[in-house]
Amino acid sequence: MKISEIKQKHEKACSYIVNQKLGFAFDLFYEMAKEADSDYYRIQLDKNKNTYQDILKHAFNNVDDPQKNDIYKHLQKSILETGDILKEHLLIYKGQSAIYKTKDKLKQQIQSGEINLLELLESLTVDEQLEDILEDTNIQKNESGQYDRNEVLSILFRAIWFTDKFYDTEKKLVGNIINSEKLMWYDKSLFVSALTLSVLHCFNEEKINLLIDFIMKKEEQVWQRAFVGLILAVFVYNKRISLYPDLIERLESFSGNEEIEKNIEAVVIQLIKAKETEEITRKWEEEILPEIMKMRPEIEKKLDLENIVSDKFLEDKNPEWERVFEDSPDLLDKLQQFSQMQVEGSDVFMSAFARLKHFPFFNRISNWFIPFYKENKDLEGVVNQNSEVDIAPLVEKLESSYYMCNSDKYSFCLNLQLIPDEQKNTMMHLFNEEMKQMKEIGEDEEILNSFARTKSIYTQYIQDIYRFFKLHPLKNEIDDVFSYKLDIYNTHFYNKVVTNEKIKRNIAEFYFERNHFDEAIEVFRNLKEAEMNNAEVLEKIGYAYQRKGDYENALDYYLKAELFDTNKAWINKKIALCYRYLNNPEKALEYYQEAEKFEPENLYIQAYIGHSLFQLKKYEEALKYYFKLEYLAPENEKIRRPIAWCSFILGKYETAENYLNKLIEKEENYYDYVTLGHVYWIRGQLREAENKYIKAVHAENGGFEKFAKSFLDDKSTLTEKGIDPFDITLMIDKVKFSAEE
Repeated sequence: MKISEIKQKHEKACSYIVNQKLGFAFDLFYEMAKEADSDYYRIQLDKNKNTYQDILKHAFNNVDDPQKNDIYKHLQKSILETGDILKEHLLIYKGQSAIYKTKDKLKQQIQSGEINLLELLESLTVDEQLEDILEDTNIQKNESGQYDRNEVLSILFRAIWFTDKFYDTEKKLVGNIINSEKLMWYDKSLFVSALTLSVLHCFNEEKINLLIDFIMKKEEQVWQRAFVGLILAVFVYNKRISLYPDLIERLESFSGNEEIEKNIEAVVIQLIKAKETEEITRKWEEEILPEIMKMRPEIEKKLDLENIVSDKFLEDKNPEWERVFEDSPDLLDKLQQFSQMQVEGSDVFMSAFARLKHFPFFNRISNWFIPFYKENKDLEGVVNQNSEVDIAPLVEKLESSYYMCNSDKYSFCLNLQLIPDEQKNTMMHLFNEEMKQMKEIGEDEEILNSFARTKSIYTQYIQDIYRFFKLHPLKNEIDDVFSYKLDIYNTHFYNKVVTNEKIKRNIAEFYFERNHFDEAIEVFRNLKEAEMNNAEVLEKIGYAYQRKGDYENALDYYLKAELFDTNKAWINKKIALCYRYLNNPEKALEYYQEAEKFEPENLYIQAYIGHSLFQLKKYEEALKYYFKLEYLAPENEKIRRPIAWCSFILGKYETAENYLNKLIEKEENYYDYVTLGHVYWIRGQLREAENKYIKAVHAENGGFEKFAKSFLDDKSTLTEKGIDPFDITLMIDKVKFSAEE
């Protein structure tokens, strides 16, 4: 059984269990148990199955058992937990994964007593006991004679991550971390990440309880990471958590807590932004970077790159910035948009730093989650390297920077080691200037207030997690939480805890603003009736459906919004548009004419009144609107086409000919040649008609197939005007042969 098949069967069986389809789950787990190298898992399944058969027997024996539901829930949990350890056993036993090989080796070291986790934890804070402890746990000294603290952290990180079910030892280990007065915040933060990975990897009630304990301790930098872990855990195990009443009770105790609700909103919004990272990266690499590369010689000239280190350049922003981008007018706007997105917490650096995760520092998995702090020994080589440039001030500023995630800060610093002093000096100056600007923006945004600071921690931490799942060399062996929809608003936890409709509305609005219309509709529609009974909400739901191309639902919500008697012109235009796409030109015309009362000079409205009249074959009236549109916007040459067609239909052949020739003078179009051919044919000018049809075939956007289709589409119009249907058939072949000569 392949690894992917093991995971799929386990996931499917778990879904069966939480949806109370135990029989199907047993079948899948028994299939998996056949692959194990031990009968233990089959025996456990047999015990669970016997219990279930007893429940079934009593259920249909007219025996009233008040504990039946509790026994059933307990059985569900037991089967799930057996399935969890069976899955993990098979993944190790199959031995195809580097992650699981590491897990198996660590498990053996712990079970043999070679590694003692509690003693390792103690070694991080009790210096006088360090030597004896580390000797007992087989941790070696480094070249300077000091014990490698990072190796201790790495072992503890992996031990927490790879432990499937937490029992007394693991609970005590993490409990000691939570309550330690000596352990630094950045060490605790690292262990929170290990705990988060652990619960995402394998469900355990105790792990979620410990995340809550971290939150309740309220230690800065630590509790925010635990809160992100909790949100991800309750999302992934939304249905499974319902089997654990004590955990449900603890989670629901957050209900009505304004602070918690506010933090849920912040995390959900940042997770939405994280899901957008791939699109931001694509936009940078496919739209912006190529434009910059095309302009490179001009930019180099205008920015005077040869003298980039001059004092003048370092003191001021380049006064030529605006003009540099004259040849690409929307490029500056896009760059400014990216800067704003950066300030708001969008992940705009992913593309740049994805290529800087090759340093040995990132070979240690725990380092993908270590917070950036200036005392980190891994930075000593950067700060103390043999260089004339003092990097220490930059490292200190980076620590307090809110606009780059921790993982990228390490990448940035490690990359500095590879840069010559001259360039390093330039980068230092440029970075300092950038940091000044960011500081000013931060002050404007009140980044120094506590909740703004908390949001920035969420931003950086979620970006750290995102990089791990997307960039780590072993990413294909780890289930990527960002591959899920992340519809946290559909979880029991969210709907029980978030009672403030304003927060629910804010999340819906955020989805809407980012054009995530499916999610926006879901969240908007889950608002309470009082909140839903709002013109703006109804309009936005209608608009979201419209953007999805679901015009029936869009119309339904627009019509509800219309009852509020607000923004009549806008809503009338939207209702008319839906009717137009639903092929109801009569109703479309009615609403466009209503909109016209509010905006009589609106070109859009004038055009679509004309189009609706055209569809209703009211050509004389349509022509009046098209002429009005031509008068209001003479530069709009496209209006000449419907004017020409309406004139042709109404027998105003001279007008039609005049407008068609104007169109062709500007740009040759096969359709205009076809219509002009019709005009000549109706007037009996057969040679001229044939000539125009041939030109339609030879037009740049034409060809015989397009000509023939367009020609036959007009067959009924031609016959109504007296052309013999048989002659129409002959004309097609006549044009074909003539065009081929």
